[in-house]
Amino acid sequence: MPRAHRKDEHIKISISNPPKRADFSDISFIHNCLPDKNFSNINLKAEYLGRTHRSPLFINSVTGGTKRSLKINAALAAVARHCGLPMAVGSQMTAIEDSSSEASFKVVRRINPRGVIWANIGSYADPEMVIRAIKMIKADGIQIHLNAAQELVMREGDLKFEGMVNRISDIVKKVNVPVIVKEVGFGMAREQAEILIKAGVAAIDVGGKGGTNFLAIENRRSGGQVSADFCSWGIPTAISLVEVASAAQGKIDVFSSGGMHAPLDIARAIALGAGAVGMAGYPLYHLYRKGPIALVKRMRKIENELRLILILTGAQKVADLQKIPLVITGYTAEWMQRRGLNPDNFARCPAILCDKDQRI
Repeated sequence: MPRAHRKDEHIKISISNPPKRADFSDISFIHNCLPDKNFSNINLKAEYLGRTHRSPLFINSVTGGTKRSLKINAALAAVARHCGLPMAVGSQMTAIEDSSSEASFKVVRRINPRGVIWANIGSYADPEMVIRAIKMIKADGIQIHLNAAQELVMREGDLKFEGMVNRISDIVKKVNVPVIVKEVGFGMAREQAEILIKAGVAAIDVGGKGGTNFLAIENRRSGGQVSADFCSWGIPTAISLVEVASAAQGKIDVFSSGGMHAPLDIARAIALGAGAVGMAGYPLYHLYRKGPIALVKRMRKIENELRLILILTGAQKVADLQKIPLVITGYTAEWMQRRGLNPDNFARCPAILCDKDQRI
């Protein structure tokens, strides 16, 4: 099946049900009844990839390569411009193979000429392909997506994974924009994060289990070739974030995605070590159901609620969330303990005093 048609099938299945929410229920803030802050002074600015952004939110990679996706990317680019948010396009391999598909990606830069836009391509790409993808949209960064689990179930899947790390390392050396490596919904563990850090990437997007499930989508497309149990494969977003943050230790930026759209979960993710939070399925669903104006209002509502959470934890700016007491219990705490990470280090951290690098 042509790659472009597959992308439209992904969209159709993705918007058939409301977006799922990542499980951050094991992560709890401690209410601060003496915040000693004025709401007007709460600051949502976030710093990552060498820039200061107006908030920690960004629109993550969704689609591209078809007439339908051109309209989606145009609308998302308008929302990103209006809200001042970075935006990543979907995989550009379709346009690399067929230049007639380029318009569905170039529209993002045309509509948002001054915005922060990230290109996107798979880990199978060589540096020349990556450079073409960057130039295509005058990108400020490049996402290299990892989707081995999806490829294994996809009926058109590429099952050759050898050489991924070497290709990524080569890409880092040959491009002049930050390289972001992202999972697409199955999470990342500490060991793989350490390998990518050594390869020189600028950021890792954990892309954990909890949001759009591409195993389930591909299984539906293929007529159910694997069991429902197998479709639950992956590392939950909150746990993956702790794993990657424990490896990063401030050496690179860490992003959280995978079912991220509830303001409280976004704040929890930042407290666990995320410098920014990406949303993909959620903006797509709301765009289809309610339109771009409603999506802009929703993004503003999320940002406003983040401000409420900051003040009720005693934080004045987003980065302060990584310096306040955080209680981790249940399955997440047990996972951390088995992996040699101490959840108590988060709970014992005095408000706005401790060094985040000492937490894990």
